[in-house]
Amino acid sequence: MFKIARADSISGIGVQPHGIDAPDLDVISHYCRIEPFEANLATGTFQLGPAARYHHQLPEEGEFGLYNLVKCYDEEYRNHVLELYELAAMRPSSFCFSTTIIHADGSQVPVMCIGESSNFSDDGDGAINGVFVFPKFKLLDQPPLNTQ
Repeated sequence: MFKIARADSISGIGVQPHGIDAPDLDVISHYCRIEPFEANLATGTFQLGPAARYHHQLPEEGEFGLYNLVKCYDEEYRNHVLELYELAAMRPSSFCFSTTIIHADGSQVPVMCIGESSNFSDDGDGAINGVFVFPKFKLLDQPPLNTQ
């Protein structure tokens, strides 16, 4: 899944639909970890929390760029993710994607990202803010289950 939309073509980002209760954070945290991130478009650097750094196999400290972030993604989808970030860096947008992080030991971690770009100015400033969602399991390198 790779989607991007111009900010002026969407409505209600973050608005809770009428009649729907807020999610139970205890239930959500049982199944996944949600962690915010920020990218500074003037410098091209990302700031991630500890879970995102761990899963993306990045050092615990220091700044890094887009390529360092996506190099652990499944190579079949990596270019799609790069294109989304590049489009979001050019104009105010909202986007989402899901892919798989492949670790050096062969294990895989699904990841979903939801974000938006904003605060553009003539001098190149702007930001991309969003969240990464990590299920609380790893996929081992084994054949899929036969569900028939």
